[in-house]
Amino acid sequence: MPDKREQRRLRLTFRGETFRADGKVPVSVLASKLQALQVLVYHAAATVNHHHAPRRGPWQNRYRESTELSFIAAHHSDLAIEVELPADTYLVKEVDIAPEAVDLLFNIGKALQSGPQAVQDLDLPRDDRNYLLRALENLLPNAQDDYQIELENCVPSRHPKLTLAPESRQAVRSLLQAEPMLSADVVTLTGDLVKIHVGVGPEKIAIRHRGVEIDCFYGEALRDQVANLMGGSLVEVSGWATLDNDGRVTRMDDVLELETVSTDPIRMTHFEHAGTRYSLRKPVVVTVEYADGLWVYHNETLNLWGYGARREDALEDVHVNFAYLWSEFAEERDSALDEKALELKKALLELRVPETAA
Repeated sequence: MPDKREQRRLRLTFRGETFRADGKVPVSVLASKLQALQVLVYHAAATVNHHHAPRRGPWQNRYRESTELSFIAAHHSDLAIEVELPADTYLVKEVDIAPEAVDLLFNIGKALQSGPQAVQDLDLPRDDRNYLLRALENLLPNAQDDYQIELENCVPSRHPKLTLAPESRQAVRSLLQAEPMLSADVVTLTGDLVKIHVGVGPEKIAIRHRGVEIDCFYGEALRDQVANLMGGSLVEVSGWATLDNDGRVTRMDDVLELETVSTDPIRMTHFEHAGTRYSLRKPVVVTVEYADGLWVYHNETLNLWGYGARREDALEDVHVNFAYLWSEFAEERDSALDEKALELKKALLELRVPETAA
């Protein structure tokens, strides 16, 4: 029989070529994902405890004694962090909700990996399901991240391991956007956060998008995310919007998705286009900028650029342009290239892992 404490232990493992290259996981990534896991556990605890009151203010305090995670151990290669839920505490309503919360956490993760219908089939009230999905979304890597996270119960027979990859984030968004609302297209805006209203009416944030301040009204399920925002940060907001006669957004009436976006450089371990994968000996650092409604990705050494109105489009453009550089320079005859182009060819050839490499 497994130790009861092992049943309460979770292991969060970060895997990816980006981290393997130098063995380093940024502290900001580690901290944000551990916090996301804790919030997800709190929402799972509230759900199994049939918490029907609005989850506003310090509502998590009700569940700290029974489900606050504690650090246990760390293992290094791929970074693995072990945390543990409390045992033998004064329990909420004298019921041990921690194991049931863990069961729910893994059940919704497993359902997400099985497909949207499996999530819909879970016997959960809509509001509870949405709370859990939004909390789970914050645990998932972003679309441009070159890593994945594995979540395990330290008693493997109790729950299969969950693999949390960037692709799952889009699945979560699709589920949340499938809620019955107004028949209109979802609009996505990026801008500087200039106002935050939490706990006072109207509940909204305001962003400055292309020089114009736009009010964005959010619902109860997004309260936790809004409360954790920092004024002045760059945010991406998606939802149903009111447009003027010229098609410009005047206000966002119902926010569906909200996240802080980073302009930190990204480390790319491979490029892929038209069925060809270009695996690299070491990561290429690509700077990220957002200006005048356009995302710009750039690596100066390779003169590599990517542009797009969305981050996904700019990142895809980077992959396309790397393939272009490879075909036009790395595969070109030396005699057809000038001195500068030969330097670029040399840099490209030194960068890519040979096709025959294991």
